[in-house]
Amino acid sequence: MKKLVLLLLIGLVGCREDTVCEKEPDQTTGLINRLFPDGYLAYDTRQGEDLGRFGIRISTADEYKRVFTHCCATRLDSVDFSRYDVLGLSTVNLGTYTGSYYVYDVQRDDASKRIVYTVTERYCKRGSPVDGRGNFVLIPKVPDGYRVEYLRQQVKR
Repeated sequence: MKKLVLLLLIGLVGCREDTVCEKEPDQTTGLINRLFPDGYLAYDTRQGEDLGRFGIRISTADEYKRVFTHCCATRLDSVDFSRYDVLGLSTVNLGTYTGSYYVYDVQRDDASKRIVYTVTERYCKRGSPVDGRGNFVLIPKVPDGYRVEYLRQQVKR
């Protein structure tokens, strides 16, 4: 009987569901003025490639229209490119959609003349990678002579 109780306890503990994480809203920090909707994806249909895979900076209205021709050309938000740039960095989620949220951060490092855009997925439970996102943000115009670096992070919460 003691062995049966022990086996039942082991089974209950082993089958216990992971902590349930509530979906939280995505967060922005640093220089970000606005986060674009999830539907914005930079895709080149001729070459069949994701233009935001290594990070993308959009600095002109012509680039903006060309990059988003595939997904959302008829409903593009207006951007004043004399004052702003758009940064994007594609990601594929590591966690389940219901427990994941994203933190978007853009920092300016004047000492090394760089802008660093970090996209962090905070996930609760690992899941199949199915949710691709473009992660486009509006930031103040990148100064001449500065380079943009792109970082992806995935953190279990």
